[in-house]
Amino acid sequence: MANLEVIRMGIIGCGGNGRGHLHHYLTHYPEVIRVVGLADPSKAAREAAWEMTGKDPAVKVFASHEPLLKRTKPDAVLISTPHVYHTQQILDSLAADCHVLVEKPMVCSVQDAKAVIAAAKAAGKVLAISYNRHTQGPYIYTRKAIQAGEIGEIVFVSCWQSQNWWASQKGTWRQKMALCCGGQLNDSGSHLLDIVLWMTGLEPETAFAFQDNCETEVDILTAMSVRAKGGALMNFSVVAKSVNFVEDITIWGTTGTIAIRHGGEVWRWKSDRDWGKVSKRKIPPSRRPDDNFIAVLRGEETEVAAPPECGLAVMRLSEAVWKSAASGKAEKVQ
Repeated sequence: MANLEVIRMGIIGCGGNGRGHLHHYLTHYPEVIRVVGLADPSKAAREAAWEMTGKDPAVKVFASHEPLLKRTKPDAVLISTPHVYHTQQILDSLAADCHVLVEKPMVCSVQDAKAVIAAAKAAGKVLAISYNRHTQGPYIYTRKAIQAGEIGEIVFVSCWQSQNWWASQKGTWRQKMALCCGGQLNDSGSHLLDIVLWMTGLEPETAFAFQDNCETEVDILTAMSVRAKGGALMNFSVVAKSVNFVEDITIWGTTGTIAIRHGGEVWRWKSDRDWGKVSKRKIPPSRRPDDNFIAVLRGEETEVAAPPECGLAVMRLSEAVWKSAASGKAEKVQ
C-alpha cells in the first residue's frame, strides 16, 4: 500500500499528546520523518511544538488543519485533537492523499466509523488508530495464547480500570460533551473496551449498563455487563473517580485462565495447582503504534496493529452502553 523512504508528516493537534508523538518522531526517526506542518487553534500549543523542532523554518505552522493539508501536502498525518473533530479531519486528510494515524477514540459514532473506513478504502490509504496496547507485549502474548486455543473456549471476562480522571480533567475539553462526545468510557475506557475485544475476538451482542456522571456533563462511572455471540459473558468497570490508576483483566476459558495484572504482569492458570506469573522472557517486546504505522508506510510491515475496524467495534459497544444507561434496559449492540 505504501513504500516511502522518507515520510512527510503533518501534526494535527499540538497539545501534550500530539507533542508526545512529535518528540518520538524527532528523537527516533530523524532520517525518516520530515515534519512539514503543525496545526492547532491554540497559539501556545503550536508554538510549543514548533519550539521542539528548533523553530525549523521548513516546518510550517497553522491554526487549522485545512491549510496544513493544502500548503504542505504531507504524505501522512497524526491526528491528536478533541474527539468530535476526528471524523472531518480524517476525511479531509484522506481526500488530501494522506495516510492517517488517529488518536483514540477514532470517531464518536458507528455511522462516522463506517464513513471513515469506507473513505480509507476508496482512497487506498492507511488508516490506523493509536491504541497503544496493540503494540505492547503483555496484550500481544495474551491474544496469541487465546488464538492458539490455550485456554479453550472463553466463557467469562472481568475487567476494570480506575483513574483520577474526574478531578484531573475538570474544566478541560475532555469533560465537555460538545467536544468529547462522551466521558471516561470514551476516553481511557476506550482502551479497555478495545483491548478486551481485540484479545478475545468476542463480538458483543447485548449490553446492560449503569452510569453516573457525578454532576458533570459526561459519564464518570460505568458498570456494564455484556453478552457476546456464542454466550460468553463480560463485565466491565470504568472508574474515573478514584485516587489511583490501575487496570486488571481476567479471561476465563474452558481449559485455562489468563490475566493481565497492573497493566503488565501476565498470569496463567491450568488448575488450582498449576498456575503462576508468565516469565518476562516469554513476553514479546513492546513499542509504540507510531513505530508500526511508520513501518507499514515504509513497506517493512503489511498490517497496522490497530485497524479502523477496531474503532468501529468499540463504538458499537459504546453506543449500546450509553443507550442502556439512558433507557434502563438491556440494548442490542448494532
